[in-house]
Amino acid sequence: QKTGPCPEWYSRWRTREFALRGNFLYYYKAHVKSKENLPILGAIYIRGAAIDEDRIKGCKNCLIITPPVPRRVGMRDDETSVFYIKCSSAEQRIEWCKILKAVANKR
Repeated sequence: QKTGPCPEWYSRWRTREFALRGNFLYYYKAHVKSKENLPILGAIYIRGAAIDEDRIKGCKNCLIITPPVPRRVGMRDDETSVFYIKCSSAEQRIEWCKILKAVANKR
């Protein structure tokens, strides 16, 4: 379980559950009673993505994911999406970073 910021940067975080399947990191609403058939809120393409750690001043245990492809249809090729994920501990951040970098750097 990780959290991500709202558009007002990281003043408010939304809790999300994540599942890595193949080249995609899917995210779901957290704290839902039934874990079966959760509606997907979105997906992040990880292969070829830039995965950075703790680049945000004042945000401990953060991951920054910049996918190699635009987030939405209609975005220009030079527009990039950036996802900010705050882990609950340094150990969790290190674990997720290692896994995501392995997928991102897969040839």
